[in-house]
This record gives sequence, C-alpha cells and structure tokens, in this order.
Amino acid sequence: MADDRSIVVVLAHPDDESFGMGGALAKYAAQGTAVTLICATRGEAGVPGLGPEQAARVRERELLEAARCLGLAEVRFLDCRDGELDRADQDTLVARLSAALRELRPQAVITFGPDGISGHADHIAISRLTTRAFDQTGLSAALYYLAPSDATQQGCGVAPSRQGAGGPVAAIDVADHLVTKVKAMQCHTSQHPPYPGKPEEEASRLACHEYFTLVRPTSWTTDVTDLFAPLEGIQPGSH
Repeated sequence: MADDRSIVVVLAHPDDESFGMGGALAKYAAQGTAVTLICATRGEAGVPGLGPEQAARVRERELLEAARCLGLAEVRFLDCRDGELDRADQDTLVARLSAALRELRPQAVITFGPDGISGHADHIAISRLTTRAFDQTGLSAALYYLAPSDATQQGCGVAPSRQGAGGPVAAIDVADHLVTKVKAMQCHTSQHPPYPGKPEEEASRLACHEYFTLVRPTSWTTDVTDLFAPLEGIQPGSH
C-alpha cells in the first residue's frame, strides 16, 4: 500500500544499494514508500576480465534485478565512469542531482559519508556531490550518511557511537527483511557475494540493524529508529 513519502538513495556503483543498506531499502519499499536509486556509474571497472562496456552491461542487469528484488520504484544512472567520478565535471553533476531532487521531492536522502565506508574515491566523491546538491535544493528533508557499523561488515552488533558516526544515529530494524537483502545481494553474481547459500539460512548470519548518520537537519540531536522521524511537522515535499 503506497504512502506519500519517498526516499532518494545516491550511490556510486551497482551493489552499493544491496550490500550496505539493502535491508532498510527493502523495509521502506515494503511499507509503500517510493524508493529511487540514483547510481553514478554502471560498474565498468568492476568485473575482472571484462572490458568496460561488457562489464557495464552485466552490472546494470544485476542492479536492475536487485532493485526489483528490493522493491525500488526506479533506478537512474548518472552515466559516469567507474573509478573516474572524482575527475568528472563536479558542477555539472551537482546540477543534475539537484534537478533530480527537486523533481522527486523526497523526505529522506541517503548517500555515503565523507569516508565512503571503504575509502573508495567514487564513494567519497558521490558523498560530496550529493551533499552539495542537497544543500542547494533547500528541501525540507533529512540527509543521511551510511554509518560504518557491523552491518557494513556483514556481522551482528550494536549501533555505532555518536562520536564514531559523527552525529545522531538512525538505527533501522531490518530483521524482517534480511532474506530479501540476501536475495538482492545474490543478484550481483559478478561481485561474488559472500552469502551464496539459501537466503533463509544466510539471513540468520546478517546484522539485524542498519545504521545511518543524520547530517541534515543539523538542529535534530536525538537518535531515531525511523528515517522520517526528524521530519515530524514538516509537510512532505515542502521547501
């Protein structure tokens, strides 16, 4: 059953959406929230032995399969080259992201943090670009960074500290959506997902929560369990 809320997720590569935050995306999609993924590249450099064009075709297909599994409303590409995002025209990309955010008018936006989780240059670049675009739009929305945690290491654990996360933490209970997360991860065959067995069995090995750092609005100081909690009293899509 659809609601009137939406989330936009801006990431660098196919598979970023499933491995790091697939549980949360599946959870909100299952609640009827429209979740749109904007992927900067098609993973052209991510399949050893394949040239960029062939790798892009493989990974785009895998991503679209994973998106269907997660229940995403839409997938868009920025058509940047894998491994070259930090060398692309930054102002043009910010303008394109700003336009997309104004069009989609989400109540929550998710991207990588400044560390990119893994330190990948593309992850760091998409964090910077998304943050600039978000601030330019002036949307009354929440901006989150994926927080380093045991969930991003595919283990079970506790929420990162505020000091480690860099701000208030959104702890999203994804226990009911771990099977879907595993299935989405397994769509990315070319990336050799670390949980290749039966999804129902593999799900028991995954973290029950995924964590996000709230960076906008800066006035919000309380940890939350719902990505939309900081927007209480704000009209959907308002500026």
